[in-house]
Amino acid sequence: MLIKHFSDKDHFYKFLKERVGIFFKEAEERAFEGIFHCIYFEFLENPEPIFLSAQKSSISVFSNGNKFALCGSEASIRNLCSELVSYPETKALAREILEAFIRFRRKSFQLQYNRKILPLGLKTAIMGVLNVTPDSFSDGGLYEKPEDALGRAVQMYEEGAEIIDIGGESTRPGSERVSAEEELRRVLPVLKLVRKELPDAWISIDTYKSEVARACLEEGADIINDISGGTFDENMFGIVSQYNCPYVINHIKGRPETWKTEPIVYEDVVGEIKTWLEDRVKKLLETDYRREENLILDPGIGFGKLPEHNVEILRRFEELRILGKPLMVGVSRKSFVGLILEGFLNRQTEPRERLYGSLGAVAPAVLQGAQIVRVHDVKETREFLALLDAVRTYDAV
Repeated sequence: MLIKHFSDKDHFYKFLKERVGIFFKEAEERAFEGIFHCIYFEFLENPEPIFLSAQKSSISVFSNGNKFALCGSEASIRNLCSELVSYPETKALAREILEAFIRFRRKSFQLQYNRKILPLGLKTAIMGVLNVTPDSFSDGGLYEKPEDALGRAVQMYEEGAEIIDIGGESTRPGSERVSAEEELRRVLPVLKLVRKELPDAWISIDTYKSEVARACLEEGADIINDISGGTFDENMFGIVSQYNCPYVINHIKGRPETWKTEPIVYEDVVGEIKTWLEDRVKKLLETDYRREENLILDPGIGFGKLPEHNVEILRRFEELRILGKPLMVGVSRKSFVGLILEGFLNRQTEPRERLYGSLGAVAPAVLQGAQIVRVHDVKETREFLALLDAVRTYDAV
């Protein structure tokens, strides 16, 4: 006897074919029957077709006013959609559900820019953190000299970082903002050295300022990693659209300088993040950004979230896959990791002591769909991901 749970259509298809002996065509047609889902949505028109179609499709329906939850296998939900298209008021809903499944199941992506291609999905990509600041929470002051920063960039690249993320302004809670001129004074010399020394590396610039983004893109940067998702500088979307470069839209609530004093409240943290990211993508595309496949979404762990919010995001990370974009996560050495370690170990930790806790936080995100991880400890993370990716992508029945 064997008990298995399948969350992937391809895995169930292989099981039907190789273990049960179902022929290829029938296995393909019935592979969705092994996948169980719960779909939530709000519907404002006549809901009667939903209930009628659900009965024919063996779908469980839970509703309260205009709020609905449909539960069943993917096959039964597809059958439901085939019924819903018969009704004018639910035709658009059926299409929305089917398109959501297509986005949710997508496993691989690739970034293309500056004659480089970065495949994402089979192997988790690493973005190595290079802060050239005097006051970053973990490595502030270590790489203020351009030659020291270059040495660290080369080390991270040799250890396996596909992306080097250069930041010239700390965004830790309570930090103060710096001018674009000061940020460029810190970042540009390092960018020029790294670009010359590592011509094949992907270089990301961690900035929310359009002036900094423009100058760095002109000097050969490949990615703009914006902690504000374009909300701190109204000109950022215009610059990103002009260059059509890869762009990280990071969710944020509030501002770093006020996180310690203003209350942080969510009704549904993952739901609000998803809606916010959808809105930012829509607004960016309205500015004539033409390389949607180069967008990267980050739920913004720690950026206006309490520790319990961060844990909930990691626990429900796969819900973000419905956005259909590459997902990035940054948990490395963050304070919520330290708080959890303190609770279990009964001692406080410095940021540099949080390697294992950081790896523990990375794991659920990667297993649920994160394609890029932003980390300080590249070598150790690469070794950890080698095993995690091997298990995650191993195709066995």
